[in-house]
Amino acid sequence: MVKKKLVLYVALAALWGACGNDNESQPTAAPDGRTALTVKGEIGTKGASVSRAIDTDWGSNDKIGIFMVYSGNGVGLTLENICDGADNKCYITPNGNGKFEPSVTPEEPGEVNTNRIYFPIIGTVDFYAYYPFVTPLTDYTCSLNIADQSNQEAIDFMYADKAEGYTKNNPVVSFNFSHQLSKLVLTITPGDGLTAADLENLSVTVGGQHTTATFNLSDGTLTAGAETTDITLLTTKSGALCEAILLPDATTSRTLTFDLNNDNDLPFTWEMDKALAAGSKYTYDVKLHHTKIEITGATITEWTPVNGGGVDAH
Repeated sequence: MVKKKLVLYVALAALWGACGNDNESQPTAAPDGRTALTVKGEIGTKGASVSRAIDTDWGSNDKIGIFMVYSGNGVGLTLENICDGADNKCYITPNGNGKFEPSVTPEEPGEVNTNRIYFPIIGTVDFYAYYPFVTPLTDYTCSLNIADQSNQEAIDFMYADKAEGYTKNNPVVSFNFSHQLSKLVLTITPGDGLTAADLENLSVTVGGQHTTATFNLSDGTLTAGAETTDITLLTTKSGALCEAILLPDATTSRTLTFDLNNDNDLPFTWEMDKALAAGSKYTYDVKLHHTKIEITGATITEWTPVNGGGVDAH
């Protein structure tokens, strides 16, 4: 399954003689004539979201973590292989416009920004990157927890394929980011016996989901925790749109419960018969009737379209 890529363009601009649009950020003075790092980010096509457009656009002050390692030795991302201390350096896009810069660390004027990455004068390097930035890391793994869906940009974990074989004479690096988790989106409409007002107190839960995992930044593997629990989807005030970011799961059956919370109607249930693949978004059109749930449409997109099917759930 082809994954929609989030392309992060990293321009390693030369210290002197840099030119371009006046609105573009320019590299700062680098020690010993080395090349400093400037970062641009672009994200793919747009889609509806309860929170900010995490599928497509960067948000203000979004942060990524970047690692620079020695190339060609087969070691990968380890402490011993980190080049020039470029270990989990934080880059930020203050305006959410895809222009990234080192996160400010100096407390006093004139202090060195320790997040700024410089290309080595001699030698070849590789780069790793991920989003969102976290610190500290243990053994180059990120701990993930999706139990709380209220801040989805914070749990929308993305990872970039390793960018290999770069030198200061080959300074343009493209990080191809992809979503590592799965997304569930429900568009809700009232059916027979219900009105739009009846949806305003709607809550939706998906049962028996893993909520914790670790992601290995060196080899790009995700390992889910053992415990499972119910997850409450993030829902708009109108109840017309619900969504959740979930851990990938090979299980092809999970129960969703729809509760109008009106002290009158019992909750509705529906069995979702799809496994959850990393990087895929599962969108269902749901019509809630007074006596049943009707699934009027289903699609799977790479967050590359795959047609789903309709389900009538009682």
